[in-house]
Amino acid sequence: MNLIGACRFIAASGSIILATSLYAQDCAQPGLSAPERLSRFRDLDAQAQSAMQQKRFSEAVRLYREAICLAPESPRGLYGLGVAQAASGDFLNARESLRKADRIQPTSPLPLAMEVRINFSLDDIDALKANLREEAQRFPRDAQLHALLARFLAEKKLETLALAESLRAQQGGSGDADTTVQLAILENAAGAYEDAIRNAAAVERRTELPEKLRASAAGVAGLSYASVGQSDEAITHLQGAIRLDPSRENSYLALADVFERAQKYPEAVAVLKQGWAKIPDSTAFLLQLGSDLIRIEKYREGIDTLRELLHRDPKADQAYISIADAARKMGNSEQELQALHDLSRHKPDYPMIHVLIARAMLNGGAIDYPKVLGELALAEKAAPEDPDVYYLRGKVFIATNRYREAATALNRSIELRPLEPGPYYQLARLYQKMGKSELAKEQFGRLKYLEAAPSN
Repeated sequence: MNLIGACRFIAASGSIILATSLYAQDCAQPGLSAPERLSRFRDLDAQAQSAMQQKRFSEAVRLYREAICLAPESPRGLYGLGVAQAASGDFLNARESLRKADRIQPTSPLPLAMEVRINFSLDDIDALKANLREEAQRFPRDAQLHALLARFLAEKKLETLALAESLRAQQGGSGDADTTVQLAILENAAGAYEDAIRNAAAVERRTELPEKLRASAAGVAGLSYASVGQSDEAITHLQGAIRLDPSRENSYLALADVFERAQKYPEAVAVLKQGWAKIPDSTAFLLQLGSDLIRIEKYREGIDTLRELLHRDPKADQAYISIADAARKMGNSEQELQALHDLSRHKPDYPMIHVLIARAMLNGGAIDYPKVLGELALAEKAAPEDPDVYYLRGKVFIATNRYREAATALNRSIELRPLEPGPYYQLARLYQKMGKSELAKEQFGRLKYLEAAPSN
């Protein structure tokens, strides 16, 4: 809500201007008659609105202060001042100005509605909730007010409060389709999937409504059906959302996600390609598409897609990991290492990057063991409790005949992650090499127990 849209709040009138106090005698022109003060107030109000439109907020504050000097009891002046103060970042004084406006003109919801925004900016959620309770008590049937508050709260990720306001809007008699879709969105976010489906599907069926709105409703219905495990219904509604509005990228992404959950990766690839063809400037499809192409073993196409993403966004961390994954599956350790080194350059603190590089080096042909140990030393410095550091170090020590150090490293890995079978196997083989058959037998027994244990 802004000053320009507050015309229904109150227009400056002669009766309000005449209600000045002795405070008006301190104004620059204390001898003005009531009609002259009214005319001057209107001029200042218009100038302040113009300043607000041009984002000259400090000037708007000054102009409104001058206007209030002429009419200290003007709700419009106080409301305008509060809005201007908020726009300039002076939230505490803005809140006080709006409270004064609300006391003078309690029949308007606008000052309280603006206070909601200001209290959010002040991170005063308790005060914000108090504003909402007062709005509900004083304006229970103002459907438009509660719908606007619901949108604002949803934008600020206060979904529970937004849902309550959407319900108040409906209870206030709002039959507006936009409000119904907003309510369905919030119900979906809150886990009220059946309610979300009912409201969204009702809007989707209304053929007289704009197709973009119906597409939004179809998308919400699809997401809610997916959340309750009804994938066929989810697919039907999300396909409908795409037909109604092919420009909405979220519909393609959501539909692809449903296919992925069902492990229908070729169908996911087809949807993502369709979306990318419709919205070629979007990068949102590329990571998911590249990863799904790798899943269906179209490695080269997947890598090319991910490289296109990195060309547009070099900071897309997961793209490097997916390229490395594809290269490993193709048996190309050089390309795998290159992708991981590229990631390390762009984001040196990427989790486990040195472990990933060390593992890739060990999977290569001619292995430079000192370099592998160097990567593992960096990994240990970043995450000293990572069991993979010690597991890989143990493998290096076995390969370089440093058996005692290998046993120490592998036992440390087991200590940190006792249910992982790999270190037990390596330790058992190590003990065999060392001629410690009883210890080897013990480790093989533990390995057999782990492999036989039911997985959760």
